[in-house]
Amino acid sequence: MTENNKTWCPAIEFNETNRELIIKAEVPGVNIKHLNIHAEPESISISGMHDRHQTVDEKELIPSQLHYGQLNCNIPLPVKIQVEKVNAELIDGVLTITMPKSSVAIESTF
Repeated sequence: MTENNKTWCPAIEFNETNRELIIKAEVPGVNIKHLNIHAEPESISISGMHDRHQTVDEKELIPSQLHYGQLNCNIPLPVKIQVEKVNAELIDGVLTITMPKSSVAIESTF
């Protein structure tokens, strides 16, 4: 992608356990300082910026397939989450967001 003004959404993997939802997003080259994760009870959004660092001497031989510019992705969640307990970490270009599910009321068996 050679146009810096396009907004893009990273490739995402979405998993679930009994207690939490887990999203993994590929954001290679993006610094954690340039990412913003905003959690709501029924959705999560990832936004940020990936700047292109190219020296004056570099010439593009083939069109870049890397994503540069503003990233923005809003993901609706299948269940409500505990917003205050959302955790995010970035390791080797993979952003992992762990979201504990909200407590489910226990049904009475009377």
